[in-house]
Amino acid sequence: MLREITGVSQDGSGHIRRWFHDDYFDLFVRQDHEGEIVSLELCYGAGHRERALVWKKDHGHFYDGPGPEGFDPNELATKFDRECGEVPHRISISVLRTIRDFSQTDPLYRSRRHKYRRENWQGQ
Repeated sequence: MLREITGVSQDGSGHIRRWFHDDYFDLFVRQDHEGEIVSLELCYGAGHRERALVWKKDHGHFYDGPGPEGFDPNELATKFDRECGEVPHRISISVLRTIRDFSQTDPLYRSRRHKYRRENWQGQ
């Protein structure tokens, strides 16, 4: 069950960073001060197989990790919906929409990196 990690470092960008975590998912969200989501990263899997669906306002959808082949949006959405725990409804709906929208993008433009890399603030 996803739980919010408190005390996440902020970067002075004017966006609020939030982090939700469980054994399978890490969800990193940036919101403006009105609560609008400006980016989100849904990381899933573990170790060398970790993958991430990324959405950034004004940039669209990306995929980080070892190839999106075998990506099953229905399976991922079902698992996230079951485990979303402390994730506020507004954010969980945005994540589910990101999963759906990503599955409809052209596969040639989906992959951004072959290995998911966390930013320093995202911990290990």
